[in-house]
Amino acid sequence: MTTSHGTTEKRCFSHLSAFDRGQIQALRQEGKSMQAIAEAIGHHKSTISRELKRGTTTQRTSDLSEYQ
Repeated sequence: MTTSHGTTEKRCFSHLSAFDRGQIQALRQEGKSMQAIAEAIGHHKSTISRELKRGTTTQRTSDLSEYQ
């Protein structure tokens, strides 16, 4: 059964470039908010949030207590 009038549209996703990631890092170190970073590099704030979350790890000592 084939339909010729689907309701889904093609999605246009793009990956962050190494330059974009560098800009995110620099702007975050300057204390910029995720919204400000998103506006500066032209990506959605949820993309910035996911990228920052992905690049963050919790450091632990040998007795498994956390430190920064």
